[in-house]
Amino acid sequence: MTRILAVTLGNTSVAAATADADGALRDPGRATLEQLPAFLTPRLEAADGPVVVCSVNPPVLERVREAARAADCDGPHLAGEDFSIPVRADVEEPGRVGTDRLLAALVAHRRAGGACIVVDAGTAVTVDAVDETGTFLGGAIFPGPGLMARSLADGTAQLPHVEIASGAADGPAIGRSTEAAIRSGVTRALAGAVERLVRDMAEALGSDVPVYATGGYAPPREDRGGSGWQVVPDLVLEGLVLAWCERREP
Repeated sequence: MTRILAVTLGNTSVAAATADADGALRDPGRATLEQLPAFLTPRLEAADGPVVVCSVNPPVLERVREAARAADCDGPHLAGEDFSIPVRADVEEPGRVGTDRLLAALVAHRRAGGACIVVDAGTAVTVDAVDETGTFLGGAIFPGPGLMARSLADGTAQLPHVEIASGAADGPAIGRSTEAAIRSGVTRALAGAVERLVRDMAEALGSDVPVYATGGYAPPREDRGGSGWQVVPDLVLEGLVLAWCERREP
């Protein structure tokens, strides 16, 4: 059976999954960009259908294009360039909206059946609003935990760089070491910013809308955003497959 190979390329990680024509993801996986060849080359060599890609990282995209040519793949077909994403963006510069944000909005609206909010917490964090018609309204962007921690080390004389693991618990609020204090501040900055943005966007949308969270740093507890909070690890991959399948329909 011919399957789609869907690949998302971020600033620090890559994710991939295969999917049948029904759009259901199979064997999703992810890796750091340092692991890209070992992670992606076997998948490209095994691909027996189209390779579709969402990328926010042009240099890495070129590496994937070269690997796909070497593996004699059908593609890669780039979302937003080689095929359209069925989401209208009601923003000042629609062409500058990241395709990952639009793909996540596409799936979130289909799941919600109406207005919703999307949180994607990775290298950067985006919190976006989608109205009842599925229109992408824009949102907010701020540094993810890794960038926050790195900026403290780069911008000060004595603060160390502290690694913030994906899915890390907040830990004690009162850090009893410099490292613990940084970890407390960074993880709570993420949680606090997300909670505030979700609250303000829900108010602007005029209802208690569901929230869909994705990305390596997605706050794991459902009480972060209220009863409608759902963590969907492969939201962008789902959107990529959905956009491709709908584009391919007669």
